[in-house]
Amino acid sequence: MKADVLITGVAGFIGSHLCLRLIADGFSVIGIDDFSHGKATWLESLNGNPDFRLLTGDAGDSALLNAIEAETAVHLASQKIPRYSSGYETLVENYRVNQAIVNFCIQKQTRLLYASSSDVYGKNPIVPYTEESDLIPGSPAIKRWAYAASKLHGEHLIQAAGRECGLLFQIMRFFGCYGPHQAEGWWGGPQSVFIEKALVGEPMSIHGDGNQTRSFIYIDDLVEGIATLVRQRELPSDTFNLCSSPESEISIRELAAQIWTAIRPKENMKLEFVPYSDFGSYEDVLRRTGLAIKARQAFGFATKTSLAEGLRKTIAWRLSLAK
Repeated sequence: MKADVLITGVAGFIGSHLCLRLIADGFSVIGIDDFSHGKATWLESLNGNPDFRLLTGDAGDSALLNAIEAETAVHLASQKIPRYSSGYETLVENYRVNQAIVNFCIQKQTRLLYASSSDVYGKNPIVPYTEESDLIPGSPAIKRWAYAASKLHGEHLIQAAGRECGLLFQIMRFFGCYGPHQAEGWWGGPQSVFIEKALVGEPMSIHGDGNQTRSFIYIDDLVEGIATLVRQRELPSDTFNLCSSPESEISIRELAAQIWTAIRPKENMKLEFVPYSDFGSYEDVLRRTGLAIKARQAFGFATKTSLAEGLRKTIAWRLSLAK
């Protein structure tokens, strides 16, 4: 089976938005998802569309991949930071699937767009991060770094395949994406948890003291960047931060306050502070924000959606699910 683009994790948060965007732009898409976290609901509008083929299965299944021909593969399927889940599973699964996708792209001479993470910058205290910033992962004795290590291994694997096997690639480092279709609970990130709690008037759970800061990117802006990369077929192999500007940096506590005020403006905010010790040895990052210098120079990347506007849209979407 042939298509312009293969998307792994196609029914997930980012994958579903990207798929809808690429189909609208005239691309044909083959998507793979095992539905461990993705939802077929997000792709319902594509039922019967001849430009879309959905394969239910494991993105690391070589037999499944061998039946596919695509010009570009966007590899989004991944385990996440193991706050409450297994660090072992994060390492093993991300390694296994990354290896299969890289092998597929080498064999089929398919360009690879790999979803990495700002987590690879690790404990580097010098912010905002550029693509040239040092990557300083934490101790392997602390399981939260299993995710960063798995993403960093994926980057090393891809860079080596580029040097030694001729793989054409773009590595994309995402910074805190949020918006409609985000998963429930911590798999969906802090916005997801805070919105869920505020909607029912329950205390919002904050890990640590809430003074850690992040910059967040709304899903439409991130998808615009990925879709532009898909169109840039002749772009040399490189690594790109896809992020909002450093001016958007906000503390997790202030993020919670904005969400509570947007949903319950007449009520005092309810918070509960969860010590990191409650979910094992954990090491958080005090500040994380980045600069998208390379992406801006290479393909004009820029974000358009403010945090206030993005939160308004995300809350409206979550409210629509309850109707």
